[in-house]
Amino acid sequence: MGTERKAHAAELRRHAEDMLGVPARLHDYQWEGVSFLYRNRAALLADEMGLGKTVQTAVALALTLSTRREMSRALIVAPASLKMNWMSELAKWAPSLTVRSLVGGAREREAFYLLPIPVLVSSYEQIRQDGLNRIPSNTFDIVILDEAQRIKNPNSATALSCRLLSRKCSWALSATPLENDARDVASILAFLDPMQPFDMSARQLSARLSSMMLRRRKSEVRGELPPVIVQDLSLELAGPQRTRYDELWTKRYEAVSEGIGDTAIALLATITRLKIICNFDSDSGASTKFAALGEICAGAGPDARILVFSQFVETLKWVANRLGVACDLLTGSMSSGAREAAIERFKTAGTPRVLFTSLRAGGVGLNLGEATHVVMYDRWWNPAVEMQAVYRAHRFTRETPLHVVRFTLTGTIEERIASILDAKQRLFEDVVESTETTAQDFSVEELMHILEISIGDQHSLTKGTEDGRNHGENLGIS
Repeated sequence: MGTERKAHAAELRRHAEDMLGVPARLHDYQWEGVSFLYRNRAALLADEMGLGKTVQTAVALALTLSTRREMSRALIVAPASLKMNWMSELAKWAPSLTVRSLVGGAREREAFYLLPIPVLVSSYEQIRQDGLNRIPSNTFDIVILDEAQRIKNPNSATALSCRLLSRKCSWALSATPLENDARDVASILAFLDPMQPFDMSARQLSARLSSMMLRRRKSEVRGELPPVIVQDLSLELAGPQRTRYDELWTKRYEAVSEGIGDTAIALLATITRLKIICNFDSDSGASTKFAALGEICAGAGPDARILVFSQFVETLKWVANRLGVACDLLTGSMSSGAREAAIERFKTAGTPRVLFTSLRAGGVGLNLGEATHVVMYDRWWNPAVEMQAVYRAHRFTRETPLHVVRFTLTGTIEERIASILDAKQRLFEDVVESTETTAQDFSVEELMHILEISIGDQHSLTKGTEDGRNHGENLGIS
């Protein structure tokens, strides 16, 4: 990191602590992030998950609104599930700011825009509805996009509404600004710089991005953070669960051959059924993983707060109903109020306590730093999503190591899936690193390898229609 940047961060830190009473427990790299945002009217803060992008932005926003006369109102646009998290973090790290959450129908929201509220926190959906015709010009001086990869499609109504917001300063936050290809970054750059063309080459995008982006990895600031201790726990199926798995395994070729839709969807449906059996057998109630989780809970200590992730909601419900430890369930179908209540109990209620959450619901944006342990009950198709889940607990405020346990059943498809995921991790170094992999990135040949179906048999498996691809959305594998 440059000497000049460090010097500016140190100076800004003294100013902030004297004027705003900002807590001194921010790390040095975070003060450099605050300085980066404060000094730039177009900035992408792309730190890895868990390094405190929200906190850095809150402090930088408080400084900007208090020291620059031309800046008086700010709009924060975030996923709906993260609005309350922003309210909480701003109250903690920028207590000098008056902050309101945008709520209500169209008429109520119009009133919010007209009132002189210094900081308004909205959702992407609200801005998609209001940005084109309900928000008057010159309403906001600063617009901040959290999880800015939400506007990666430049032709979407959401991206267009965000780009059209009148503003003097544009900040974007994203740990994964590049998820699929260079066009993801082009859309974010178009928000930061409205004069930015969309048709730049990867080299041009990289050069433009380097002038606007600050990204730090945990490996770069590890001296300021406690470690993550990862344990891959190999388990064996036994008893009726093993019998049930073997029955499905023996019939896998028949299941794929008779599947409705194209070959890939039929393969994925069969794999999904086998993955669920690896978690538990609903007929006998047997589960090797459940027994291992019970041992972890028993040995974690009386103060343990354990996060348990699975891609299958039915697995989470099955385990939660049987564990015998105080627990809550967090899923994407819950109301925002129910979600907030479950999170608050996990953070503050008596211990030991367990929070069961799906990777989709709890893997992005939440601050769950109170967790002492993280358990990956099953492995997701995408290793980047798994790390996002871990980073929900490995926050910059941690003072103790985080223990992460990942279950894998030997002699099952879980081993083969893990080996393919390791081989498919790739870096997009031309612009910004990413390791995005989804089930749809697996070729038919790779899916057949997971099921140990001979490649020579591929011609006998019926390839179907587009309806089969749509059917895959209901399998919990996308």
